[in-house]
Amino acid sequence: MSMRMTVTAALVAAGSLAALAHGATTTTEATYPNAIAVIGGNDAAGYASDPKRPFQEARANSWATGTNAAVRSIYMRLLAVNPTVKGRAFNFSSHGATVRDLASQVRKATLLKTKPELVLVHILGNDAPCDGKDETRYADYQTRVTEALQKLAAGLPKARILAVGEAGTLDSYVKAVSSYGLGARLTHAGKGICSIFAPKTGKVIPENLAYVRRTSDAYNRAFAAACKAVATCRYDGGAARRIVLKPADLAHRYESLSIQGLAKLAAVERKLLYG
Repeated sequence: MSMRMTVTAALVAAGSLAALAHGATTTTEATYPNAIAVIGGNDAAGYASDPKRPFQEARANSWATGTNAAVRSIYMRLLAVNPTVKGRAFNFSSHGATVRDLASQVRKATLLKTKPELVLVHILGNDAPCDGKDETRYADYQTRVTEALQKLAAGLPKARILAVGEAGTLDSYVKAVSSYGLGARLTHAGKGICSIFAPKTGKVIPENLAYVRRTSDAYNRAFAAACKAVATCRYDGGAARRIVLKPADLAHRYESLSIQGLAKLAAVERKLLYG
């Protein structure tokens, strides 16, 4: 997973009172959003999840807004209970996006004519240089995320935010990659401090694993703190991070989630949002 960390944030169906004030009378209208959007990075864009296009984004597989029935994204699950959301799923995420890209993605979301009532923000993994100095960057990361979430909340004042941490436990990730054999482990073997597997042998390097765990935890704590600073934001409490990854949950090169993994993440977040 090198330093694959994915952070997700969701603006959850707010506006029940506003909907009622405009004459909404059904439970569906008052409970579920009529438009959603996602901003963020790799998994939000379904990167590498299409086996036929392993180095490209596959937005149809996005766990947030995708239309692939095998994934059953948040959008597809909402569509099943609220037909009004049909065609109103917007994806501004991109492979390789970092926290520095959040501002432009937030701006695009807030400028939509159809205002999203649920916005998923899935960003993190590309922000860790893994140079042994990550601890000097946590504060800046938290500040940037806070500013982005504040702008998002200001631009979409009727929405609430849910911040979701990295998908999958680190231990289950290591186990899943290891199950594919030496070749898979060597795919991410190297001398860098975030290289979990050793060159040639493919054995786990304990000190590197400890660094990845410590760094991942710190960035996720920073995101949670940024969310806490925004009145309409709610952190998922690590629900995504507790997902136990299986070998089939990993896509090409084992850095992103496969269709199966994205479906698992969608199920976890859907339950968190709506029970």
